[in-house]
Amino acid sequence: MNGLGTIAWGAGLQDGLNPCIFMTCAVFIIHSLWLKRRSLKSGWLRIIFALVYASSSLEFNFGPAQIFLFHKNFIFAVKIFYFVLGVGAFITGILFLKDWFLLHRGVPAKDECPLPKAGGQGKGSWGVLLTTVLLGLVLSALATLWPVNNYIMLLGNETILKGQWQAVMPLLLGYVFTSMWPLWFVWAFLSIKNLRPSLLKIVCSSIFLTASSCVIFIFK
Repeated sequence: MNGLGTIAWGAGLQDGLNPCIFMTCAVFIIHSLWLKRRSLKSGWLRIIFALVYASSSLEFNFGPAQIFLFHKNFIFAVKIFYFVLGVGAFITGILFLKDWFLLHRGVPAKDECPLPKAGGQGKGSWGVLLTTVLLGLVLSALATLWPVNNYIMLLGNETILKGQWQAVMPLLLGYVFTSMWPLWFVWAFLSIKNLRPSLLKIVCSSIFLTASSCVIFIFK
């Protein structure tokens, strides 16, 4: 079992480099900064986002979401949606880069991020919670469309399966959470106290521009 755990861990590290997770990281940053603009404590909402994304990814990869792969119209709509996300990520990345240049030249930033001010402030609401859940659900569904061969390999390995689901589930959960390592990096980065604004801008710009370039691979 230790050997299988190592395989699942290694497969997760490799599959964490798929284009969809970078788009997820970009949305995660926007979500976190949006919560900050609303003066909301984002800790528990980040946890909900990550748990919904992980559990949905685990569920979808068992088959339900894979059915849509046989519908050309659905794939066409998804590609359009991805293209819109990619364009938005590119524009946001440029805005972050512009703010970094201003900060680098000693010009104080007027805003914390290149986002419009959110209307209303205060404590959490059902609307914010619903938005968080839907973001995690939709992004995990989109990520399912990327062919994750290692996940299928783990499911199809007869030495793992044959009805031993209690032993399989920890392996698959370990795989899913390991494959989210770019998201954990972004989470840790955003959690740094006294983070220099210029560092935040340049790292966020890099993530958004990378996410936008990933659309090219998706369109392939």
